[in-house]
Amino acid sequence: MNKSIKLTAALCLLCSSSAMAASPIPTFDKEAVTTNPYNRTGQQEVVDSSKLEKEHYQEGNTGTEEDPAFFVKQINLTGFELPDDEGKLSAILNKYSNRNVKVSELGILTSELNEYCRICGYTVPQAIIPAQEIKDGILEIQIYIASYDEINIVKNESDVADKVLAKYIDYLEDEDVILDKKLEMAINNINDLPGVIATAVLKPGSKAGTTSIDLVVDKRPVWNNYIFVDNGGGYYSGRYRYGFNTEINNPGHQGDKFIINGSLTSHDVKNYGIRYETPVGSRGTRAGIAYSQSNYELNTNSMYDSLGRSKGISIYGMTPIYRDREDRVTAIYGYDRRDIRDELNFKILPGILPNITTDKTADVWHVGVSGSQYNPNQFTQYSLIYWYGNLDTEGGSYLDGDYHKLTADWLNIWYDNKFNYRINMHGQMASRALDGSEQFFLGGMNGVRAYGNGDGYGDDAYLATFEVRCKTDIEGLEAAAFIDTGYAENKAFDFGEHLSGWGLGLRYAKPNDWYAQLDWSKKINAREDLVEPDDHSGRWWFQMYKMF
Repeated sequence: MNKSIKLTAALCLLCSSSAMAASPIPTFDKEAVTTNPYNRTGQQEVVDSSKLEKEHYQEGNTGTEEDPAFFVKQINLTGFELPDDEGKLSAILNKYSNRNVKVSELGILTSELNEYCRICGYTVPQAIIPAQEIKDGILEIQIYIASYDEINIVKNESDVADKVLAKYIDYLEDEDVILDKKLEMAINNINDLPGVIATAVLKPGSKAGTTSIDLVVDKRPVWNNYIFVDNGGGYYSGRYRYGFNTEINNPGHQGDKFIINGSLTSHDVKNYGIRYETPVGSRGTRAGIAYSQSNYELNTNSMYDSLGRSKGISIYGMTPIYRDREDRVTAIYGYDRRDIRDELNFKILPGILPNITTDKTADVWHVGVSGSQYNPNQFTQYSLIYWYGNLDTEGGSYLDGDYHKLTADWLNIWYDNKFNYRINMHGQMASRALDGSEQFFLGGMNGVRAYGNGDGYGDDAYLATFEVRCKTDIEGLEAAAFIDTGYAENKAFDFGEHLSGWGLGLRYAKPNDWYAQLDWSKKINAREDLVEPDDHSGRWWFQMYKMF
């Protein structure tokens, strides 16, 4: 039987881009990453011209006239050199070596090679079996990896200027081949710009072995404008808090934004802040400057009133280290200048006892990493930050001088049908006793909910929450059960304590509209409250957000 085989392998291309919109509320959605696939398909043809010499046919051929087979002793890959550090490529080739191979199996072989290339991160691979005469059982397969041809912005309906978007993708044209990681990182860095969602559409290039990219940019609604009310404040500072947050996107049409926020408590404690953030360079780095101020007046006893004011100026930056559809890792760094004034105004013997004023300044630097990861039915978020500061108190204080601390946060959510399970952990380690503005507090709405805001504090501390949520028959409403526990060690007084509690709650979310949360919590081991005059065995907490 004399046969000759000519075949063009199928090409299948899958490219995805994703966008994630930040949420102003402390919840996370497993569907936050949207995948947009784009496919290119070729054709597979088999031509039998009956020109193979008889001596190349081996006994045991299980082929048919419609689906012939031939003996393959070895497969040689030519063209682009593929890595094989783990032996997976060799395993694919060995499956089709030293045996009779049907023509119909060749398409499967090239598909497996294309998939291997994609696993290695090559965006547009193509394995082709060229026209050849099989000699001595040697089968040649050519490997092509596409390089960039042209990258064009074909549509831009966002408020970011074309020249700004172009900076994020122009450097890709200098790459030898198209790699998933670099292409996805470039597109996702664009998607991190406020009010932007970008999609890369791949199409054949004008030259053989190249691929062109059309960038389609749409305007993405940003729901970071909201008002809120909660009862998460302290007994003396005002339990009820009212506030707002507004985001002004792209005032300079360059991916920049202003964020303005403020809050007021039922005891007239005021907080407000403003910050400006803008892209730097073309690799996703963002830099910002912020100003914040707080004013308070506490009536804690009949002898004196406590007044205070704190001001802060921050300069900060964020640089992506790694970014794809499921994972992001970001370097974070910055500097804070803090000015704090505390004042005691005596009520007894007015005009005789002088008021006492204390001024403090702190210079604080930080550097760290934050990240998130999406897996099937699972979401993880984390951060690890090192802080170095120097405190200077007017008149001197034993807390003055240099200090170091390390903070860590970790959140993991598992989704299982109508249930989701959450573990949320926070921790801090300090080099010495810290000023109150740097200490870790356990009690409160976002801590051990069985205790009041600010109860249980120290320099070294940890806090952990385990929560189970279950969907109800009302859309958007979940029932919750939780356990909170934490420990804080105060180095100045060589004292540490545990706080724990359990509770039940409800969470309601209407996307981009409303979010509400209600919790009831009861103490475990029932340590008395220390930051309020009355002791409570159970506590209620609520918070409500309205987005615009």
